[in-house]
Amino acid sequence: MITYFDAVHALVGGQLIGPTNGPLSEINFIDGQVLPSEQEIQAKIAELQAAEPMRQLRIKRNQLLAQSDWMAVSDRTMSTEQIAYRQSLRDIPANNPDVALNEAGELINVTWPTEPQ
Repeated sequence: MITYFDAVHALVGGQLIGPTNGPLSEINFIDGQVLPSEQEIQAKIAELQAAEPMRQLRIKRNQLLAQSDWMAVSDRTMSTEQIAYRQSLRDIPANNPDVALNEAGELINVTWPTEPQ
């Protein structure tokens, strides 16, 4: 879930302290950042929400790649199936443009490759 605080932080960077759901007047700007307008904050919230499914898809994909790194160590030869699996994982973002989140925040509209034995 994208919060008001996430949007403010994405806009100004640096260190911030305050409530996750605003208001802006209660967020302390530690590094002398320029305060964004409410319109900028709402636009950033919408932008981050639209990007969230793909961000989560990449996180899950990266976890699966990390779990399969043992397949690609230098002292072993990967099978054709293992090579295809790892390539399929790398291609997940491009091959799943309709990825979305359901009401529970879980990824939907994703076709995950099957890990070879």
